[in-house]
Amino acid sequence: MKRSLLQSIGIIIISGALGLAVNAFRAEGIPLTERWQEKVLNEQLTGGLPAVSLKEVKEAYRSGDALFVDARDREFFEQGHIPGAVSLPVRDFDSVFPRREEQLRAAPRVITYCDGASCEMSVELTEKLLFAGLEYIEIFTGGIQQWKAAGQPVEQGH
Repeated sequence: MKRSLLQSIGIIIISGALGLAVNAFRAEGIPLTERWQEKVLNEQLTGGLPAVSLKEVKEAYRSGDALFVDARDREFFEQGHIPGAVSLPVRDFDSVFPRREEQLRAAPRVITYCDGASCEMSVELTEKLLFAGLEYIEIFTGGIQQWKAAGQPVEQGH
C-alpha cells in the first residue's frame, strides 16, 4: 500500500512537471501567471469593453499594426501624444468623425486613449466608434500618462 502511494505521487509529480514543460515550449501555452489586478481595473474602467495593457500598446506601436486615437481635447493632443496618433476629441465627435471615418475604417486595429486611468474619454469615444459600426477597437486605459512614465516617445503639435 505504501509503495503504491509513493508510485502514485511520483507519477503525479512527473506528469505535472512534463505538463509544465510542454506548456512552456508551446507557442499558444496557457499563461501560468496573470496580472489580475490590472485586468480587474481595466474591466472596471472600460465597463467590459476590450482593453489593452502597456505591453500590448508598445508592441502595436512597434509593429505599426494599430491606429492610435487620442480622445482628449485638441490642445492637450498638441501638448503631447503618441507619435502617429490622430486626434478625435470625444467632445467634438460629431464634427471630427466624418473627416476621420475613412482612415478609421481602413485601420486593421484602433486603440483609443486619453490622459490616464482617471480619464473616461477613451471609453466614451470607443462606445461612439462602436455605435458608428467600427470594429477592432481597444482602449489603452493607462493613457498618455502611463506611456510617458514608461519612457516612450511623445510627439507634440498636430
